[in-house]
Amino acid sequence: MENEDKYVKNIEQFICSREPESRSARLLRDSAQRLEISRGDLQQIEKPYTFIYQRLPVEIGGEVLNVSSGIVLHNRARGPYKGGIRIAPDVDIWETNELARLMTLKTALANLELGGGKTGIKVDFDKLYQGLKDKVKVPFYPFMDRLKDHIMREFVDHFVERGLVHIYIPAPDMGSSGREMMLFYNKTHDPSVVTAKPEGIEGWLPGRHEATGFGTAYATLKYLENLGRDPKKITVTIQGFGNVGSHSAFYLHEAGCRVIGVTDYYGGVYQPKGIDIPALMDYARENRTIKDFPSKGTLDNAGLFALEADILIPAAGGHVIDRDNCGGLGVKIAVVEAANMPVSYEAMEMLQARGIDLLPDNFINSGGVIASELEYRQGMGGIRFSREEVFEHLRMKFDDMFTDMLARKKDAGSFTQAACDISLERIYQAMRTRSLI
Repeated sequence: MENEDKYVKNIEQFICSREPESRSARLLRDSAQRLEISRGDLQQIEKPYTFIYQRLPVEIGGEVLNVSSGIVLHNRARGPYKGGIRIAPDVDIWETNELARLMTLKTALANLELGGGKTGIKVDFDKLYQGLKDKVKVPFYPFMDRLKDHIMREFVDHFVERGLVHIYIPAPDMGSSGREMMLFYNKTHDPSVVTAKPEGIEGWLPGRHEATGFGTAYATLKYLENLGRDPKKITVTIQGFGNVGSHSAFYLHEAGCRVIGVTDYYGGVYQPKGIDIPALMDYARENRTIKDFPSKGTLDNAGLFALEADILIPAAGGHVIDRDNCGGLGVKIAVVEAANMPVSYEAMEMLQARGIDLLPDNFINSGGVIASELEYRQGMGGIRFSREEVFEHLRMKFDDMFTDMLARKKDAGSFTQAACDISLERIYQAMRTRSLI
C-alpha cells in the first residue's frame, strides 16, 4: 500500500493541475495578433496533439521504484515529431509540453521537415542515492548510470510497443546522452530510430555531439559581426558546462572571446584574464564537474549572473532569469539562450527596456536538431556526411535564420518575437496546406 501511495503521489507531481502561463504561449499569442491568425486556429497550433503517460517500474537496491514519464507529441504538420528526452528531478507534464512546443517552433524556424515533441522522465538520483547507498554499496556515479540504464531500457520497451518508431524521433536532452540513445538502436537495429547516437554506431553523424555548442558559438559570432564588434574584445560568462556549455565555450574561446566565468551544478570558476577552456574541458571530463578547477576565484550562479560581461550564456536549466534577478544581471550586450527557456517573458521585456538583446533559444540552440535532421535522413537513405559537411550545413542554416530574423525584427520588436513570427507563419501555412485548420 505504501508503494502504491508513492506512485499516486508521483503521478500527481508529474501531471500537476493546470497548464501555467508560459513564455512560448504568450509569444505565440503576440505573433498571432501581428499575423492576424484567429484564436481558434492558434489553439490548433499552441496545444499538443497528444500526451502519453508511462509508469516505469525498475528494481534498485532490492526495492521497486515507479518512475513517472511522459511523452508530449505537439505538432507534426511539417514532419515527424522531434525532441529530446529530459531526465530530471523537477520535470513535469507542463514543462515537457512547453519544451515540445518549443521544438515545433525551433524546427520551423530552421525550416526543417520536422515537428515537435518531448519526453520527460522524473527522477532524483541524488535523493535516491542518499536513501539507498548503504544497500547498493557503490559510488554515486556508477549508481546513477546503472539506474538510468534500467529506466531507459524500460522506457524503450514501451516506446517500441506503442508503435512510436519513426513517428517520434528522440534525441538527448538534459540528463540523457548518446549512451541512452544507443539503447533504442539495440532494441530496433534501426539507425533512424533516434539521433545523436554514439560514434561508431550504425548511422551516427560526425559533428552531432558538438553541434548545439558549435551552433551557439557561431550564432553569437554572427550577431557580433552584425554589430561590428571584434570577438577578441568580447567577454563571456556561461552558466552550465555540460555538452552545450562546454562546446559553446570552446568555439567562442577559439574565436578569441574571453570566457571569464563558468558555473556548473556543483560550483564555478572565475578568471578575469580568461579561462583556459581546453584545460577546463579536460578537467570536467575527468572529474564530472568544474568545481575546484584552479582559478582566481569561485562562483555560484548568482555571482556569475552579477559579473560584468558583454555576453551571458545560460546553458543549463530553464527559468533561471526572471523579474526578480533580471535587474542584477551584469550583462552589457546580449543574453544568448543556449538552454531552453532560461529567461521568463517578464525578464525578456526588462532586458529589452535596458537595450540588451535576447537571442532566443529556438534560434541559438537549434544546431542540435539541424544536425539531427541530417542524421535522420542519413539513417533513412544511407547518405554519409562528413564532419565538415555537417558544420557547413549548420553555418548555412544559421546564416539563413539570422537573415530572416533581421528582416522581421523591426516590425516584430525583437529577435525573440521575430523568430516566433517566422515559426508560426510556417506552421500555420503547413497546417492550411494539409487542411488541418
